[in-house]
Parts: sequence; C-alpha cells; structure tokens
Amino acid sequence: MQNRYTGDVGDFGKYGLLRALCAADTSLRLKLGVVWYLIPCETHNEDGKHINYLRNVTKAATARLKNCDPMLYDGLRKLFINDRNEIVTERRLVAAIESSGLLPSGTAFYDAPLSYSRQMPTSDRLRLRSAWLQGALKATASADLVFLDPDNGIECKSVGRTDLPGPKYVYWEEIESFVDRGQSVVVYHHLNRSCPSTEQVEKLQTEFCKRMPDDFKTSVIIYRRGTRRAYFVVAAAEHRVVLVNELSRMLARWQDHFLN
Repeated sequence: MQNRYTGDVGDFGKYGLLRALCAADTSLRLKLGVVWYLIPCETHNEDGKHINYLRNVTKAATARLKNCDPMLYDGLRKLFINDRNEIVTERRLVAAIESSGLLPSGTAFYDAPLSYSRQMPTSDRLRLRSAWLQGALKATASADLVFLDPDNGIECKSVGRTDLPGPKYVYWEEIESFVDRGQSVVVYHHLNRSCPSTEQVEKLQTEFCKRMPDDFKTSVIIYRRGTRRAYFVVAAAEHRVVLVNELSRMLARWQDHFLN
C-alpha cells in the first residue's frame, strides 16, 4: 500500500468489502485488523489518480458505485474532496482512513512503514522484516479477521523477501503466521500481466488450498474497477458461516463491480 492510493476507486471496493465482512449483528460481528504493508510513495508512474469517481457525482457510473455503500462514498468524498470539488492530495493518507470511522468500530491498524535502503545488508533487511511482522502480529492480536494489504500482492518467484522490492509483497509464511493462531485473513493481490487473470487466480487458489489448514476455507473475489485485483478470503472454521453469509450479501449489492 502507498499513501497516494488512499481513497481511489480501488480503495472504495477494498473498504466496502471490509465493511461488509464485519457488518453482522453485534453478537456475531468479527473484529477487524488491518495491516497496510505501507511503503514509500513512488513517483515513476501516475498510479493512484483514479479518484475522480468522488468528484463526478452526477455520472451514472458513479451512482452505481455509490449505491453499493452510500455512507462509505459520502465519507470518502468528505475526506478527500473540498467545497470546490477539488481533490485534496495532502489528505490522502492511510491515517485519514484510520481516524475516519469508515471502517468498523474497534478496528486495529498497523501502519508501520516497511522499506529497505539500497545500502542495507541482507541480514539487516531480514531482521527489519521480522521485527515489522512481529509488530503487525502484536497490533492485530485481538482481531478475528486480519486484512493484509501489500502493494503488489502475494509473493512471486522473482522477488525474495529481502530484495529491494520485497516490501511490496506478502509472503506465505507471513499469511500463515496469522492463520496459525486461528485468525481468518483477507489477502489483497494485484492481478498482473504475467499470465491471464483466471490462471493467476487458479494458481493462487490452489496454493492456498495446499498451505492453509484443512479446517480453513478459501474464497476469492475479483474487483474490476480501475485495475483488476483479487481478494482471497481465508475463513477459519469458527468464522466461516459469518464470512460466507456476509460475502454473499455483499456480492448481491456489488454485483456490477465484483466477480466471484
């Protein structure tokens, strides 16, 4: 995750999903934890500019989005659009989302930055990453459902955890660190051009099935506004009924924007 993406059309789907999964009756509602995998903002491309949906309030496409979660849309617009209908760039920070109240009450956040300098030895990178993960585990210890939000998604063969771009990825051992203590997880994955989207999803779904405990069930949905991204919902046995039911209700409202 990079601060410059905060509030864009991809984030609208992300927050909508998390709000929906934790929207059950009070007695059943799952407590949410968010691990941002926050890296420094890059400047070599124009990513993160897909936020005009918050300005184009009269467009039919915007109305279809807003109708999925009007409270979320209005809240994001209030955060990032001023009275002159201009984007307020300096407000685009994950800290603004944390303090906004748009994610469920009691959500535990971990926003410690994760990055390596070019001069940092491999051993120091490994120690930094390990300490960062321990901080994430500690911050979300009381959560039932933990959302992992890496910039690029799930690890690939060409990038190791201590490589310079390593902080852009979540690694299987990190996912397993949360699952092994009984938490359900949602994992973000940016669909890339390495192979067709359906093939990427199938490969990752197979890997989840191999790596997750037998009593965990993995579902996947694809958000198709902006660039396509997949969300893998890994449900622990005790959370499965709630997550399956809430995901089904959410997809009924968001059927124009999510695929499953």
